[in-house]
Amino acid sequence: MPTVESAAARVTGSLRQRVLTGELKPGEPLSQSRVAAEYGVSRIPARDALQTLAAEGLVDLGAFTAVVRGTSIAELQELYELREAIEPLVTRIAVPNVGRAEVAMMTALLDEMVSHPSAIDWLGANARFHALIYTRADRTRMIELTTQLRRLTDRYLYLHVDIFGETGRLNLEHRRILEAVETGDPAEVAELTRLHIAASHDFLLRHLLREPAPRR
Repeated sequence: MPTVESAAARVTGSLRQRVLTGELKPGEPLSQSRVAAEYGVSRIPARDALQTLAAEGLVDLGAFTAVVRGTSIAELQELYELREAIEPLVTRIAVPNVGRAEVAMMTALLDEMVSHPSAIDWLGANARFHALIYTRADRTRMIELTTQLRRLTDRYLYLHVDIFGETGRLNLEHRRILEAVETGDPAEVAELTRLHIAASHDFLLRHLLREPAPRR
């Protein structure tokens, strides 16, 4: 029989994915009773799951009901500004700890991204590619913050997944990052990562200014 902790983790992971992909829309209510019924769990893991999502910034939490957070251009800009400030730094710290196994996995993920997968699969491979670098830093809080910021910006990418019909530029940037990792150049990897984040910010911002994200 699953423990409360494992049940909460299962529900959290599923709800997180549904919010990120837009299946659960901004403004949609998520009561403890609804979540418990949908997943066949008690209210305790349902409550814990909603509290975790609130801490991650994906829902706004009330006494018994959470609401999926809306999106906005202002939030997008702030998230990317934070990423540009933090992610290159933690990446630079991490590079000396990236070994052959990580390089091999990054190479496989890049091959996957180049093979024209679905947009959702591309975004998943993209997240794993970058995590193989920054999670090797000996900086627990910076890793947690980077993961949270990436998750929140990925939400915008998922909501506007239709714009990822052409990923050639992004794949080229990934290849340059991988080559710098292979040569063991922390400063170069950090700068390439910063440019990569800034370019994605500009690209997505231009799209949102033409077609604003839905708001709560």
